[in-house]
Formats: sequence, structure tokens, C-alpha cells
Amino acid sequence: MHSAGGATTSGVLIGSTVAELTAAQQAGLRFIGLARNTTIDRQLREAGCDTTVTSLAPLLEAARSL
Repeated sequence: MHSAGGATTSGVLIGSTVAELTAAQQAGLRFIGLARNTTIDRQLREAGCDTTVTSLAPLLEAARSL
């Protein structure tokens, strides 16, 4: 990934699939899994996801406060 000023040094991707987790890993990004049910949570964790949430509401609230 590149920003207008060059290569990015940090970032986070929020997604709900193993493919999105894999893309984040390949890009060197942190990943937060959106696991709206236990099946998705299990799939993401088995693929190496450390952090999952069941709703985006707390993340959106935190982003709005930035």
C-alpha cells in the first residue's frame, strides 16, 4: 500500500473472511475480524486472526472521536 507520501508504515483492515485476513497479512496490515456468528469467528481464529468483534458499532464510535 502507498499513500500520497510513499509507503505506509501501519494500517488495519476490518473484514469477515479468511481471504480478507490473508490479504491483510500479505500487505503487512493488522486485521480485525468482524464475526457476526460463531462459525465465522471459528474460521477466522483457525486462520490466525487474534482479534474479532461481533459489531462495528464500537469501532465506528472510536473512529468518529479521532
